[in-house]
Amino acid sequence: MKYRLRISGRDANKIKNHLFPGDELEAVSIALCGHHRGKDEFIICVHEVVNIPYDLCDRTHGYVHWQTEIIIPAIEKAAKLGLSIVKFHSHPGGYGRFSELDDVSDKKLFPSLYGWIDGYQLHASVVALPNGKFFGRVVDSSGNFHVMNQIMVVGDTISIFNHTEVEVDQKVSLRNIQSFGPGTTRLLKNMAIGVVGASGTGSPILEQLARLGVGELVIIDPDIIEEKNLNRILNSKKQHAAQKIYKAKMLKSSIEDMGFNTKVYSFTDNLYDSRDAIKALIRCDVIFGCVDSIDGRHLLNQIGTFYCVPYFDIGIKLEADGRGGINQINGAVHYIQPCGSSLMSRGVYSVEGLESATLRRENEEEYEKRLEEKYIVNVRVDSPAVISVNMFVSSFGINDFLNRVHPYKGYNPCERAVTWLSLSEDMIFHDSDGTPDAYLAKKVGLGDYKPFLDIPGL
Repeated sequence: MKYRLRISGRDANKIKNHLFPGDELEAVSIALCGHHRGKDEFIICVHEVVNIPYDLCDRTHGYVHWQTEIIIPAIEKAAKLGLSIVKFHSHPGGYGRFSELDDVSDKKLFPSLYGWIDGYQLHASVVALPNGKFFGRVVDSSGNFHVMNQIMVVGDTISIFNHTEVEVDQKVSLRNIQSFGPGTTRLLKNMAIGVVGASGTGSPILEQLARLGVGELVIIDPDIIEEKNLNRILNSKKQHAAQKIYKAKMLKSSIEDMGFNTKVYSFTDNLYDSRDAIKALIRCDVIFGCVDSIDGRHLLNQIGTFYCVPYFDIGIKLEADGRGGINQINGAVHYIQPCGSSLMSRGVYSVEGLESATLRRENEEEYEKRLEEKYIVNVRVDSPAVISVNMFVSSFGINDFLNRVHPYKGYNPCERAVTWLSLSEDMIFHDSDGTPDAYLAKKVGLGDYKPFLDIPGL
């Protein structure tokens, strides 16, 4: 079993600011966390942070003592909601291991937590270091320790702390190592990235991720290749259209043929119809959304929120004038982080548009009826697409991703949560994250909470 912890940037900052107040003394915080149990891994997601007041602790440079009674309200809330508890404490001197005092403390605290909180959830202990790094362990009901394999902090940048890493092929990845260094190249090799939508923007995204050396890719697209797609899906051929090959299956085969030993998993169902596909995305470190539908974007935004997964939304709008010319060519790259703004709060789509898209997916006949009666918004998306535009916008998305795992550009990533690309006007605009989505802020890190993803029908 592998164990992973995810923390939003907001909550990570709340924890670090409390644990390192500048007095060089240890401090402690508690987090209530949602979770997801997969086939061979358990993912814990921070939902709410409770900082233990300094004046209620015995604090020194080498230890922090506090009474368990202080966190009883938090334990009761966790028991009511079925949440995990994670204890965070600091090592101000930078000691990079659990101390013997830590062992004694954890063996005393955690078995009692299992007595308070029923369910299959696990609890964990995490140490924060002054350099911003975290390391941790899961403590089972018997007080046994299990190494936390990965801790990820998802903020304006994406920080991933792996306990162990798969080594990269130096020959295949030489140019990537020269550009981004061995650390980032190893990080990419150890990442799992999901791409939803395997057509005009999805296939260039996948091509770049595979050749950058990403270790695992999840491809989700329910459509087959048609001749009209051949102008923009990389590696597609006329024979694929004739044989009605699924886009996801073709791209899986294409990536495997590269010989980079990339693990590729493909799903040919609509995301709303496949719990397995959704679970595959939950275990991904990053999600790229390359879909046109409003309800598809909404679902991906929800997954990113409930499971603390960074989400990059890639969009293109090409308006033809109907006479062989073009009015506008626009693209957008949205970076969505848990606890930040959402696609809806940014105005990418509205509640009315989401309702119309949902109705169209669930009941096409009723959708057509209400559309004719002008009771709903028309959510049809039918615009021409060309590979030069798709490649251009997709590359911006990949480079934004790279800058967040390995900041190399001369600006603060928080200033550019959105990149607007106007090819017709030859202009690029940027926007910051903006006001957090107040509704989704309450859902961050809830994990497998019911109703699932807060979407009726799932």
